[in-house]
Amino acid sequence: MKTLTYTFVVLLLMVATSTRAQQPVSGSPAASYGILENKLKKSNENLTNEKKNTNPKFWLQRAELMMDIYDVNRQYITNGATPTQIKLFFQDPKDTKTWQKGSDSYEEYIYDRVNIIFKNGVVDSLSETKKIYDTPLVDAYSAIQKAQELDTEHKQDKTIDEDYTRLKGMLQRKGVEQFMAKDFKGAFNTFSDMIAIDSLPSMKDHFDTLICYYTGMAASRAGMPETAIKYYELSVKYNVKQPDVYVFLKQRYFDLGDTATGVAKLKEGFSKNPDNQAVLIELINYYLASGQGDQAMNYLKMAQEQDPDNLSFIFAEATLYDKMGDQDKALKTYERCIDKDPTYFNAYYNIGVMFYNKAVNMYQAANDEKDPNKYGEMRDEADSILQKCLPYMEKAHELQPKDIGTLQTLKTLYYRLQMNDKYQQIQDELQSAQPAKKADELQ
Repeated sequence: MKTLTYTFVVLLLMVATSTRAQQPVSGSPAASYGILENKLKKSNENLTNEKKNTNPKFWLQRAELMMDIYDVNRQYITNGATPTQIKLFFQDPKDTKTWQKGSDSYEEYIYDRVNIIFKNGVVDSLSETKKIYDTPLVDAYSAIQKAQELDTEHKQDKTIDEDYTRLKGMLQRKGVEQFMAKDFKGAFNTFSDMIAIDSLPSMKDHFDTLICYYTGMAASRAGMPETAIKYYELSVKYNVKQPDVYVFLKQRYFDLGDTATGVAKLKEGFSKNPDNQAVLIELINYYLASGQGDQAMNYLKMAQEQDPDNLSFIFAEATLYDKMGDQDKALKTYERCIDKDPTYFNAYYNIGVMFYNKAVNMYQAANDEKDPNKYGEMRDEADSILQKCLPYMEKAHELQPKDIGTLQTLKTLYYRLQMNDKYQQIQDELQSAQPAKKADELQ
């Protein structure tokens, strides 16, 4: 049974290449830096000018300047843009680097004030190495709030709403960039500012449930389960179209030790999204892990109705029958897995284990028998069950020759059944498959 997981594999090899000159052209970011820096200098000077700093229009102009500063490079750099398109605005880079991450090729264009990274030939991300201002969006938000506070006659309501809407778009891009860079605390702070804007009375009709969901996810990744729950619950309140939010709610409530609420959230998610496999699988996994076989089976049957050929569901059903002691049903269901996929290792291995454990119990019962004749009969019957185990374990070994559990079981089988040649062969394989001990472990 698979649960929701996230895997990142990184292999980085940096290679420096040639150096080129860069000249600003009309309409390019480089040509805008000086203009924006001069505007910022003048705006900063007016911060202490009482005539200016008490006027809501001044603060709106400052907010818009801050957003222009944030956007000085980003307005030309969109995800998916090619190097040729980037050069139309930025010209040739003064330096480049290339590297490989797994099967992905990367190239970085290095300019005087910004570096642009391409993944497989299209823009992936950017970093500003020499900023005009460090926190333009933070200050833009504060400036709009100041304008709103000063605009007691509501003459600037329309402009304020327009600036909030523009700011939200920029915050969204910033938050996504932070999230992709694994700055989850930063992404949370940025996304939560968006939610705060959406919560304003004038913006109530523009509440972004998806961003609320991602705010919870960022908080979760930043190790803030209570905060994550707050935003996940808020996104549910606004009917977010992401059923796996209930899986994440369950996980975060479990993190806080509140199992009852976590399970209740899963059930709520299932009642609202009965066709969603992520929620259904999480319910099955919970009941499997907590030993509630009947409940797990009920949900498993629902999952199979949606996806009858899913091997994971069939295998889980077989495992449940095995745990509940119904070995006949377990065997038939494991064999269904093999019928669908003759290379399905887990099914062969579990059948082998099932026969092996049954034989062990029979040997133990025989050892308690006082009647020599009956003892012999019980031992022979146990041997016959052990013989049934053998072909399944040998097939499992064929499919995964280095699996230690299979090798150890075969070693016991060959010894018990007096198959001396195979016993020695498997002994040698087992020794070669196990890692060598360190010198201090041998003392």
